[in-house]
Amino acid sequence: MKPFLAASLALFVTLPAHAIVGGLADANVAASPWAGVGAVSVNGGTFSGALIGSRYVLTAAHVVGGASADKVSFMLNTEAGSQVYAAESITVFPGFTGTTPGTDGMWHDDLALIRLAAPVDASVPVYGLYGGALASRIVTLVGYGGGGDGVNGVTSGANAAVKRVGQNKVDGLLADDDGGSTQELFLFDFDGTDAASNVFGGAIAANLTLGATLEAQFAGGDSGSPVLVNDNGVWKIAGIAAFNGSTTALPGSNVLFGAIGGGTVVASYIPWIETAMAPVPEPHAWLMLLAGLGTIGIRYGISGRVS
Repeated sequence: MKPFLAASLALFVTLPAHAIVGGLADANVAASPWAGVGAVSVNGGTFSGALIGSRYVLTAAHVVGGASADKVSFMLNTEAGSQVYAAESITVFPGFTGTTPGTDGMWHDDLALIRLAAPVDASVPVYGLYGGALASRIVTLVGYGGGGDGVNGVTSGANAAVKRVGQNKVDGLLADDDGGSTQELFLFDFDGTDAASNVFGGAIAANLTLGATLEAQFAGGDSGSPVLVNDNGVWKIAGIAAFNGSTTALPGSNVLFGAIGGGTVVASYIPWIETAMAPVPEPHAWLMLLAGLGTIGIRYGISGRVS
């Protein structure tokens, strides 16, 4: 961990992500590049997720973990109206231990997959997974949390019909809390025009705000939302929103300028995601035949007498 990052996180309190504050509302039309980002409903609450397959939604484990599939749904919005898809099953990353902070004060392994009961229409965007470097990259945040700004904080609540888009710049990465070599978490701050709000970068001009209509931060309904990068013209999911919080300089933040947010680096979990999405293979005819012969063998003693 970089020294400035360690100091900034000394009294960092993580909370569930809420809304993209500081961004703009998406048009919610079929032609939008964010048409594959939907609202995840869990027991009546609104969160976020994104399609990575015609029947798979990637989201945060703390959003759907412990919920029964019949209480979870995924809603897509376009100018033609809303389409709601029931969840068939939920798979949580096995290393997720809940929202109790680890030794570094962060939530780790906060990923889950929702398998839908039916595939979405083929015209809906499905996002690939980004496996490249994230350090200092500008990322795009897309989610269904409420709106607001860095001066007033959250001023409107999460809404399953309002999708917001903003940007930020990855300021730091944290390693596997279990001792592995991968980078599991990304972090960034909510920079205003005043350098005092630039928690990670100080007065360095290159680390200041991306602009009033671009700079954004997570703040309730945004948990599970995708953090995307443009990889040679293709939008891919680089992370999943997990938390935000206050610092020594900004206690009890209502997602004001200076607030810190972060989430899960998807690249470290691609093998698990691909395995979890792999269909259960249908048994081949010859395997079924062997299974049948095995049963006969047990019953009649093909290779000798039954002892």
